[in-house]
Amino acid sequence: MDMATVKSGRLTGKVGNMVYYIRNGNQYARALPKAAQYEPSPAQRAQRLRMKLVMQFVSPLAPMLDDTFRPHDRKLTGMNKAVRHALQAGAVAGTYPDLYLRPERMLVSSGGLTKMRYPLLARDEGGRAVLSWQATSVFDDDDLAYLLLYNVTNGRVQLAGGDTYRREMQFSVTLGEEMLLGTTYGYGFMMDRLRRSASESVFLGTLVDGVLDPQGGGAP
Repeated sequence: MDMATVKSGRLTGKVGNMVYYIRNGNQYARALPKAAQYEPSPAQRAQRLRMKLVMQFVSPLAPMLDDTFRPHDRKLTGMNKAVRHALQAGAVAGTYPDLYLRPERMLVSSGGLTKMRYPLLARDEGGRAVLSWQATSVFDDDDLAYLLLYNVTNGRVQLAGGDTYRREMQFSVTLGEEMLLGTTYGYGFMMDRLRRSASESVFLGTLVDGVLDPQGGGAP
């Protein structure tokens, strides 16, 4: 319904597909956006939901992704690179509208360094998270190891490491309280000492209310 009025000799409000308004004493008009000409197809709706699921996952990680997805193409942000990889790698599974994310296919880092070899995430008697791996070669034994714990229930992130060399093959960290409630995914990766390059991350498993399931992935 058109609701235009005349105030001090000037038109304000909607007339047809135009909206008239006054700003700083001047009369302006703008066209209303056109209504959608068509309904999105099921394939388009499915793709939009895939994008939504991936964006919800990577958004809390955005502050670190510019560091962990490098060097390479500077035209894309780290988050854009992570999203692109997830969609290309089939990180979203299921049949629309019952789609779900597969965390084991997500990357939280990517680059030219050698990945962690045979990584293992465990908890010791004191409840600390222990990340171990095998050495590779003397040429990259001074790369630095990192552990990312990502609680998707509350959107909290705990990043540990950066002070343990690849050649040491193990480090441990006290879990933050926010990692012990709900679902937490673990990822391990390497970066060089100058943080100029990273390895592709590896999925380490899932903590559910603090209990570790090394094979835990997305729920079907």
